[in-house]
Amino acid sequence: MKKKIVTSVVITVLFALLIITSSFMALVSIQEIKNTKSILKNYNDIVIHSNNLTKDYLKTFKINNVEISFTLIDKSGKVIYGDKGDFSDNEINDAKIKGVGYSERHNPEIKQDMIYCATSFDNGMVLRSGVPIKTMEFLVHEDMKYYLIVLGIVFLLSIALALKLVRLIVEPVKNLENVTFKIANGDLNTRVHINSNDELGSLGKTFNNMADQLQSKIREVLDKQNRLESILRSMQSGVIALDRKNNIITMNPYAKDIFGIKKNIVGENISNYIDDKNLNKIMLSDNNEEKEIKIKKPYKKVLKIKKDAMINGYERIGDVIAIQDITEMKRLENMRTQFVANVSHELKTPLTSIKGFSETLRFVEDKETREKFLDIIDKESTRLTRLIDDILTLSNLENCEIEELEEFLPDKIIEDAINILKDQSDKKNIKIHFESRNRHSILGREDKFLQVAINLIENAIKYSEEDTNIFIKSYTDSKDYILKVKDEGMGIPKEDLPRIFERFYRVDKARKRGGTGLGLAITKHIIKSFGGTIEVDSDYGIGSTFTFKIKYI
Repeated sequence: MKKKIVTSVVITVLFALLIITSSFMALVSIQEIKNTKSILKNYNDIVIHSNNLTKDYLKTFKINNVEISFTLIDKSGKVIYGDKGDFSDNEINDAKIKGVGYSERHNPEIKQDMIYCATSFDNGMVLRSGVPIKTMEFLVHEDMKYYLIVLGIVFLLSIALALKLVRLIVEPVKNLENVTFKIANGDLNTRVHINSNDELGSLGKTFNNMADQLQSKIREVLDKQNRLESILRSMQSGVIALDRKNNIITMNPYAKDIFGIKKNIVGENISNYIDDKNLNKIMLSDNNEEKEIKIKKPYKKVLKIKKDAMINGYERIGDVIAIQDITEMKRLENMRTQFVANVSHELKTPLTSIKGFSETLRFVEDKETREKFLDIIDKESTRLTRLIDDILTLSNLENCEIEELEEFLPDKIIEDAINILKDQSDKKNIKIHFESRNRHSILGREDKFLQVAINLIENAIKYSEEDTNIFIKSYTDSKDYILKVKDEGMGIPKEDLPRIFERFYRVDKARKRGGTGLGLAITKHIIKSFGGTIEVDSDYGIGSTFTFKIKYI
């Protein structure tokens, strides 16, 4: 653009100079012709008054060192002196009528353009003088250098003017271009600096105002988008927005986790990533009722789906699908149902026994039989009491009652538990090997830790055969206190391992060994209250190992 402006200005100035020079030359030419005619008339008057028409005398008359050609014509139009081959009645007739006549024309004899002036005598004769037009000096040679100097000065001034225009026009435009480029590349804080009060200054102010408005709108849009994304990210339910072709507009992280999607699939068709007949059926239908479906991929889950239309004004532009993972809720509902059923069953069994034997005692007179029935009633009562105690204990643990914590050494508590269960182990001739390598205290309740130790060791005794061993190991690694209880008992089938910490869950082959089915559930909740974890490793028919980990102080 800079070159275009400079070139345009220089061409314009030169064109103006050409027009001015041409006009000036035309004016000079007209004035020169007029002066030449006046000189020719004066020369005619001089010759007429001198009454000397000799050739030598006439050669003394010159214009710009060019001799003037004279022609003398009598009253009848006959040439007495001078050029006989070129006549025109114009200047002759004008001279006879007006006293003087002029003409400018081409002389074919000498092949030149001529200026003629004719003057009449008192006796009717006419004297005509002429000179070639080319002899006139429109520009004096001495003045030519001044003309060239002026032309050069004007040319330099035109270039200076062009550069001035470039600075006044191109630089603000270039500044505007640079600012526009920066804004287009995300730098919304840059602005145009044009301080003039002309149209460019007004354009700069308008552009800056537009940039301010754009930045404000973009900031507002980004703020709304960030808030919307924050809400979608923090939602504990999946949200999928689809256009009318089922292409994904947005999908929050919770929805991606539900369907096992790891990458950004915005703009993709949802059917390419979620292959489930029930879900596809919901997406294709116009029914907006809430439904529950089961999916198998990537994991088995129960989902609650609600679809609704997405409206822009009066036009439906797509659908919004709300997804809630109710798998855990369904599992808890199932566990609650099973818990109620199990509690009813576990309570009903001893109550039925107590009621039956107590009613039978009314008709039994034999002392031995009566004592036997009373023993059974006592055992069932103890079992019932133990079951209720376990249920209350588990309920208190699940209600997360706040307890005062204390520091204690766990190995002493483990020794107390071993001593409490010594009679049970001796009856089955089971040897308990305790390896104590811990010197760190842990934080919790001693009575709760004692209950954990008793439950783990008692289970090991209960589900071990006679003449076997139980290995108890208490130690610390770099960050955890660890308690391991290993037995050589019947072991736990792999399919039962995930459920052994559930309430009332007992392995089928272990049911005949008694128990309430709440011991491990209580153990897990106590360990959870300690901030620890419990794991089980078992080989069926070989034995089981329970590992309890907690941070030590």
